[in-house]
Amino acid sequence: MKKLLSLLFAVSALSLGAAEPSKPNVILIISDDQGFADYSFMGHDRIKTPHLDKMAAESLLYTRGYVMPVCSPSLACLLTGKLPSEHGITGNDLSGKRSQPGHREALAEQLLGNSLTLPKAVTEAGYLTFQTGKIWNVTYKDVGFTHGMTGTAGRHGDAGLEIGRKGMKPIYDFIETAKAEDKPFFIWHAPFLPHTPHNPPKEIFEKYKGKGPTKAAEKYYAMCEWFDNTCAELDEYLEKNGLKENTVILYLADNGWDAEYAHAHDRSKLSPYELGIRTPMFVRWPGKVKPQRDDETLAHILDFPKTILDITGAENPGDLKGLNLMDQKALKARDTVFVEAYTHDIADLKDPSKSLIADVVIEGWWKLIVPGPVKPDRKFSGVPATTVLYDLKNDPLEKNDLAAKNPEIVAKLKAKLKK
Repeated sequence: MKKLLSLLFAVSALSLGAAEPSKPNVILIISDDQGFADYSFMGHDRIKTPHLDKMAAESLLYTRGYVMPVCSPSLACLLTGKLPSEHGITGNDLSGKRSQPGHREALAEQLLGNSLTLPKAVTEAGYLTFQTGKIWNVTYKDVGFTHGMTGTAGRHGDAGLEIGRKGMKPIYDFIETAKAEDKPFFIWHAPFLPHTPHNPPKEIFEKYKGKGPTKAAEKYYAMCEWFDNTCAELDEYLEKNGLKENTVILYLADNGWDAEYAHAHDRSKLSPYELGIRTPMFVRWPGKVKPQRDDETLAHILDFPKTILDITGAENPGDLKGLNLMDQKALKARDTVFVEAYTHDIADLKDPSKSLIADVVIEGWWKLIVPGPVKPDRKFSGVPATTVLYDLKNDPLEKNDLAAKNPEIVAKLKAKLKK
């Protein structure tokens, strides 16, 4: 009798059109050119990021996350779920063709030829989707967003780059649109911060005057705090409008930077060293993801598309190598991640090896950098002259090459890289 009543109740609920639980909203925040240590919660003694600190404390935080060492390849990884050697966007521009007709179109065609375009998949899952900030060589419509700020295919993102620097209103307007249409939303929030130009508001810059090794470094410190303030504005809007509980926030930086130099040099952006490729990564989902700081497990940029597909129920093409960041057991079971470093300019869209300056394999705390067949095309995108091995647990800034003392580990990691 109880089973019959339960069945009747279920049928009755269906006939009345009982609402399914609403899908969560998703916001992907991507900071631009920010070193892995340049946050209060990562231990920087001068840069203040209280709002990101709060977000990270409410999240599942991985402090050992890895990305590609320059922006366009990293963003392409997020859009496709593949490494540059697979998606073909190995650098920011085609070599020698930056100002030539058809340059942007060729890069867009290469990107759009992949099996996954994340915004398109999430849109097809029933979401309204919105692009802000950097997107590289395509418009928001090209990659499947329903709404966006980049309507012309410029180098960085054209009008999309105004987000944050000129306020957050476009995001709030989009969220109101999604609410009016009673649809969940996905936001690609990639502000041009703390990227150059380093022109922070005067009131923020004043806090850092005299507190850095150079004036350039002090301006960069202030840019990090400016970015932090925009994150606070966004979070306050979510809370004020009752959206925080049902909105998942994911965070990473697209590549690294060197706070002390305050410009890219041969061990930060464009390089395979930690200052070029490491970033904190976190997922916040109140009530669903338990806050925890993980200083050991390896996370990777390819984990973000997989995670977002799982959260939104979007279709997975089945050829993605990333893991769900919320699945700690799976991440802990994975002991190795890979990073690829290329020249700033792409030599050949169909042959990534013609631009390869270094391969990186990280297994646990061991990190191997193997120089590629090509020399860097920018003076600050340095690579080692020979294969080097570092113990990141005891040497996080890679000062001591241990390759000669550990030939068996070098051989083992090279074999993994080859495989």
